[in-house]
Amino acid sequence: MKRKSDIKRFGSFVKQVVMLSALFGILLFFVYWIVVSQSNRNPIKEQSKQTGRMIFSMFYTAMQNGWGQNEIDAMTYRINQDNKNLQVKLYRGPLVDALYGKREGQGFFTMIHQDEMELVDNGTVRYHYAIKFEKACLQCHTNANVGDPAGMLELTFPMGEFWVSSTYVFKIIVAIFIVTLFSISTVLYIMLKREFITPLDDFVTQVDMIHDLRKEIVVNTSIAELDHLKNVFNKIRVQLADSFDSIKQSAEVDELTGVFNRLKLNQILAQYGQSKLVASIILFDLDKFKPINDTYGHDIGDEVLKRFASVIRENLKGRDYVFRLGGDEFMALLPHTDAEDAQLIAIQIEKELNATPLMTDLGMIVVKCSYGIAYSEDVTHTFDMLFRHADQAMYIDKNEKHSAR
Repeated sequence: MKRKSDIKRFGSFVKQVVMLSALFGILLFFVYWIVVSQSNRNPIKEQSKQTGRMIFSMFYTAMQNGWGQNEIDAMTYRINQDNKNLQVKLYRGPLVDALYGKREGQGFFTMIHQDEMELVDNGTVRYHYAIKFEKACLQCHTNANVGDPAGMLELTFPMGEFWVSSTYVFKIIVAIFIVTLFSISTVLYIMLKREFITPLDDFVTQVDMIHDLRKEIVVNTSIAELDHLKNVFNKIRVQLADSFDSIKQSAEVDELTGVFNRLKLNQILAQYGQSKLVASIILFDLDKFKPINDTYGHDIGDEVLKRFASVIRENLKGRDYVFRLGGDEFMALLPHTDAEDAQLIAIQIEKELNATPLMTDLGMIVVKCSYGIAYSEDVTHTFDMLFRHADQAMYIDKNEKHSAR
């Protein structure tokens, strides 16, 4: 009887051991699944999502600043040129096409309602970032509701070397299972949380709250793959910042003369829009510029324009602005300058321009100009009227000079 009782107790013990082993095996398998899935999928998806959000923020900011389809296409092209490992495509949805017309050259795509990620050939990741209408968008997109799909941003980039060896993880699990199932699994959890989960969460939090592309993402971790992910992200971040600065610079500056253009003028007026700006404006226009182009050619005409812009810029103060409005028409904005001082500056510019002819192979060109001045104690609220007064004054000056000749 005792023998049977001992056998029964032994059998119960074995059964408990088997059940506990199975239970802890399931627990460790679950831990293993978490490690592998967190290591191989989530970081890449989070990186893709944050990169998509950051790139869309650039496009959204550009659209708020008045950029059109050509400028957005130029930005996309520049990003793809500057970032060989990252390719970007922007698709417009049916609601946007219905409002603005179908975008020429856009490939076919299926509208998505949430982000999607897939692994394509050669270890390349393709991530689709769903763009949805927000409340601010409805000011222009009156045919949409908040949350409707507006389009899609497609990112394609190599997965890189971010992976954790499953063999290594399996060996850790086996060692934990052999030595002590419960205690080592607890230690493993603490280590995993400290070395991987917490740094990864810190990384995602920093990326999610990023507002300045020049701000470096800092993550303290001993895991080489996560450190590599951080370095790759920071590299892409710097490249995007450089591309955006370059695009912004080229969008705000006249390519021929190097002075600001109308887009920059609108930005400056908006910048001062919340406060009064006491200032004068001077409108300049070259005299007989068309005959110069017809006689000497457009190359010489371009040199005349560059010389004209240079003389204006050299006679302005550091806080002043000069803009090319189109053709041979330029404008100087002189904050905190009254009409009398603006008149002196305009006279000096005209004298210097007349006193320094442009030497060409076809002869000497004496460049002359006309100008008009207007002054206001609140330029940002009276700019249109101020511009008309300056334009009228400039044409009066031009006609008087023409009559005198």
